[in-house]
Amino acid sequence: MSDATTALPLHDVTARKVHQWAMVVLVAAGFVLGGPAAVGLLIVAGLVMVAGRFWWPADVFRQLTWRVLEPRRVLRRRELHEDHETRRIARLLGGLVWLAAAALLLFHLPVLAWTLALAIAAMVVLDAAFDFCALCFVLHRLRR
Repeated sequence: MSDATTALPLHDVTARKVHQWAMVVLVAAGFVLGGPAAVGLLIVAGLVMVAGRFWWPADVFRQLTWRVLEPRRVLRRRELHEDHETRRIARLLGGLVWLAAAALLLFHLPVLAWTLALAIAAMVVLDAAFDFCALCFVLHRLRR
């Protein structure tokens, strides 16, 4: 590990990944179900992302991981050194986009709504599956 990596704080990657996959499932279910259910699921996903960013108890999926899945050894806690600040910004932006997509659905603009919602979901999948944070990548490239 490099000195830069070990200087970063440790974070529970397991809880982050449970949260990310849960968000993707909510958005995908909204896409499949459509109608009022889609609006509701996008609102739930957006609120969990935004509210959970500022108040940890609002992130019900991380809470489920920390309070139930890890203590009962359903999932194993895995901590890694990572830059959490950029991921927090990405989380806030993603949650706001999902809330905006819900509003766009209410205004009968489904193509725009789902283009935005699925773009964010794709970025969440990249991070959940491959630890590739798109915003982290862009910011890193801009700093160079």
